[in-house]
Amino acid sequence: MAFLALASQKSLMMLQKNFLQFQYTSIMNQTQAATAAMTAIERQYADSDEDYTEDASYIYYQDLSDQLETEKDSLDSQLTAIENEISSLKTLVQNNIKSSCTLNLISQ
Repeated sequence: MAFLALASQKSLMMLQKNFLQFQYTSIMNQTQAATAAMTAIERQYADSDEDYTEDASYIYYQDLSDQLETEKDSLDSQLTAIENEISSLKTLVQNNIKSSCTLNLISQ
């Protein structure tokens, strides 16, 4: 019956993984929006002698993009760790089921 507890834990980990993937997608979308905004600002300054990198909005989106990249890297690490944990739990569940079946066959 221990495999049921392990299977439940694996399901919980899968739920956590799905949530992290949702967050990852959200961060990627925000990064794309920030990049699009930066590109629009660059275009506004294309015919000007002014430096777009000094524009307050550009600086804001650049900082936001950097922050989002850091969050994305963190989520990448968390996803890798949780995927490794899920794989380990999957192996434990399979081994537990095999052991249980073997014990049932031996005891009969």
